[in-house]
Amino acid sequence: MIPVPLVRRLLRMKVKVSRNRLLQIAALVLLLAGIFAFLFVYFEDVDFYTAFYWAVITMATIGYGDITPQTEAGRAVAMVAAVAGISTFTALVSILAEYFISSSLRRMMGMHSVRYSGHYVIIGRGSSIPSCVDELMAAISSGEVEMRPIVVVFPDESERKKVELPEEVEVLIGDPTNPETLERAHVREASYVILALEDDSKSVFTTLMVKRMSGAKVFVEALRGESLELLRQAGADRVILSRSLAGRLLASSVFEPEVVDVIDDLTTAAGGYDISVLERRDLWGVPYVEAMKRLRSDGYFLLGYYRGKPVLNPALDEEIPKGSRLIVIKPGSSSGKR
Repeated sequence: MIPVPLVRRLLRMKVKVSRNRLLQIAALVLLLAGIFAFLFVYFEDVDFYTAFYWAVITMATIGYGDITPQTEAGRAVAMVAAVAGISTFTALVSILAEYFISSSLRRMMGMHSVRYSGHYVIIGRGSSIPSCVDELMAAISSGEVEMRPIVVVFPDESERKKVELPEEVEVLIGDPTNPETLERAHVREASYVILALEDDSKSVFTTLMVKRMSGAKVFVEALRGESLELLRQAGADRVILSRSLAGRLLASSVFEPEVVDVIDDLTTAAGGYDISVLERRDLWGVPYVEAMKRLRSDGYFLLGYYRGKPVLNPALDEEIPKGSRLIVIKPGSSSGKR
């Protein structure tokens, strides 16, 4: 059985060669059409545009018959043009078909490139990927985040087969520590890059490369506490220590399972309720209790505000600081507005 990496290298070489051959054959067709057109002008005494039109139609073996040679030399040129046209046009069509088939094969194998701008790029493996995609798409559907294309990069084909993703998500296959893979994902123009690689050393290296190539915000899943500082120094905008969080939730399940259920509901946009952040400038300078009443009428429950750090349940007469964002609980997509 031929190894997949070898197939990929052969396909890359084939596409490069095909593109060069395509340009060469296309140039040859135009050159021959020009030569036959000049000869037709010389022997048949017509203008060049008419002659070029005749040359292309004759080489393509369409033969409308609206322009026909009247001289013996013109007929000889027509015969040569027809024969040359059959060979060159057949070659051109076959190369085009080969190119499109190769492009389809590259897409099927996740070896293609995207040309999005301002998109989300999710790189990694494991159960974090489908959860991340589902949450992001739910947030897009509810209008919490801007609608942008989502590109997922898996390190290998086996990882891709483990995950079911929506059809609208673009899937690429490649080593995330390879700059060529990041180029294919068009990381340079991405707005956000999410890393869940299940390998902190790879996460550090990939974060460094992404930050060197792009101004995108980078959010990283870390597995070990000692990796937090390294990832921050590499440029990660936010680092989530996933196993630590999972451990705390597992322990809480023993003595306060209801709290775990609430946290699980609040942290997904697809649940009954969702915790979110609002920017309500009309509430800046308004006492906290008055802000609670106004937001309650809009279907939100106010928890506090965020200004550099979260401030939960402040004094009722405290005014909402200017420039802060409000932390609220709102109905999720599965509950409808209450």
